[in-house]
Amino acid sequence: MPLWESVILFYFQTQPTQPARLFSSFCSKQNRVRGIISHADLNMEEALKKLIIAMLTCICTALTMSGCDALSFSVGNLLSAPSIADEQAAIHQALIDSVGQSVTPAYPRSGDYRSAFIITDLDADGEDEALAFYTISSQTSDQVVRVSVLDMDESGRWYAMYELAGSGNYIDSVFLADYDEAVDIIIGFGAQAYEDKKVCIYRYTGGTLSAIYKGTYSELLRLDLDGCGADETVIVKKTGTSASVNVIKTLDGLDYATKERTLSVSASQIAGCRFGRLWGDVNALFIDAVNENSIAFTEVVWLDDEGIVCPTSDNQNLMFSTGRPSDYLSADYDGDGVIEIPVISPFLGYSALTMQNLEYVTRWLSYDGEARDFVVEAESYFSLSGGFVFKLPSRWQNFVTVKTNPDTNEVTFLKYDYTASGLDSMEMLLSIAAIDPQNKRLYENNGYEAVMENDFVIYMIKSIADESEPLLLTQDEITSNLYYISP
Repeated sequence: MPLWESVILFYFQTQPTQPARLFSSFCSKQNRVRGIISHADLNMEEALKKLIIAMLTCICTALTMSGCDALSFSVGNLLSAPSIADEQAAIHQALIDSVGQSVTPAYPRSGDYRSAFIITDLDADGEDEALAFYTISSQTSDQVVRVSVLDMDESGRWYAMYELAGSGNYIDSVFLADYDEAVDIIIGFGAQAYEDKKVCIYRYTGGTLSAIYKGTYSELLRLDLDGCGADETVIVKKTGTSASVNVIKTLDGLDYATKERTLSVSASQIAGCRFGRLWGDVNALFIDAVNENSIAFTEVVWLDDEGIVCPTSDNQNLMFSTGRPSDYLSADYDGDGVIEIPVISPFLGYSALTMQNLEYVTRWLSYDGEARDFVVEAESYFSLSGGFVFKLPSRWQNFVTVKTNPDTNEVTFLKYDYTASGLDSMEMLLSIAAIDPQNKRLYENNGYEAVMENDFVIYMIKSIADESEPLLLTQDEITSNLYYISP
């Protein structure tokens, strides 16, 4: 159980019983099949915020429903807070009883489930079992992670039914595929000593956890790649510099079809995968692969009745048109559901032959299914460090350039003048700064206005153009073209 839940739960357990039951019930419901958030998912700042919000919510609820006038609090209570609560505590103890020594929960790093204990019906018998991941506390950090299935007896006591050694020393990802009459347990294992990860698909029947598929992968996903309404298991893997895609498809958990496609890209690394709309009602997986020269290319794949479709491997020129530095990854930058591919070229006034610190126009490519080609959907300034995209209005294209200040994470758009002696001599139009929230007042005092923010960054703008300038943007134009882009 994550630390923030443990702290709050123990606090309530020291109070009158009604608040304690309320929060215990809350945790129990949150921890079941939904896949709870683990401490591995949160950085310290996010965890602190969630802690504060959860504490305030639960304290207010408990006070209201219990009629308590005051609640006592002590650091000593927090220091002795339990690590796991309710059902999870019982499962944890059952593992200790089974193994005969202390165990450490192993939290998945990705996938649909981030808990070391997943409570759900694993064998489609109508009763819940528990799936647990752990290591032996007394052994070294490079030990093999263990997988255990637990069941509950008639008295409500958890006990270990079956246990096996995993295929790595940490759990990378976990998915469950429920077909009503059967459940596939899909587990990705990783090992620090190896680049490739291992995937095992298990079926729990008759008290035994049996592997029905084993393989290696770089990216493991569950996606509806053919629009049938049910997810397929998608495995992207790299062998040497060769990359391939495997799709495992079943609708009932009985009949399986496995399809594989080798991709044309030369891959030293699979940098990432994004799934989203391609065009119309067709969805696709965008695979960003980086070659030995640190150039990223994108392969686009989807599934139809004939097999795995990949126009970028069918036409290598199409794939080569996506080449760009490896920091620029495919994304749905504007939140419309369509995945775009960023490619770059120098802004006006910047020349690769004469300047070292180039600033780039980022053109976002989308795939046109009818033309079977990429088209430029938009031109923008993409700040990798600031985490934002500013789409250039059409009347700015080919008339504007930029200068940046890395120290302040600020970009200023300039009216390009080829007769000017340099960027500093050009007319300024607009500045955008991505700043720490604590500096907001300082920027406001200098004429900036906050237009967008998240938990960590505030985006400030300052319009500098003269009111008679044809390239002057309205407030609506600025805000509608500014996008936060998550990593």
